[in-house]
Amino acid sequence: MSKLLALFLISQSLFMLTGCESSGTIRGVSDGQAVKMKYKQNLIENEGKLSVTLQTGETFTGKFVQKSSTSSGNALGIGQSTDEDKVTINDSTTISSLADAVLIGNKGHTMHCKFQLSAPDIGIDGGGIGSCKTSTGKTIQMTF
Repeated sequence: MSKLLALFLISQSLFMLTGCESSGTIRGVSDGQAVKMKYKQNLIENEGKLSVTLQTGETFTGKFVQKSSTSSGNALGIGQSTDEDKVTINDSTTISSLADAVLIGNKGHTMHCKFQLSAPDIGIDGGGIGSCKTSTGKTIQMTF
């Protein structure tokens, strides 16, 4: 077996062992204070987990989901002159640049977040902007 093939097989095995997840930190501001939101992103499912602790000491954890739409192979639009003309041969899924999250706090409050992703195919890892609002009215503005 060549060294190049061996390295390829090892890298593929390591990729599969990691569970196809990435992780990182989203930086934000709430009431003039820095906030760090941690995430783990499932690279295959376009979803992941979020956690953040606010200045009040309340920790919020939950899930984010990137929006998507699926079209089936039975859509056919020929001879029309609109932007909606489509000739679809196979089923396909289009991944949106929008993602939503719902987080539950350990003191009984909730947080709803909306994200605009810069690179939808990469997800949160590709950067973007977002905002979150708690059930008590606190807001967090984020850039990542």
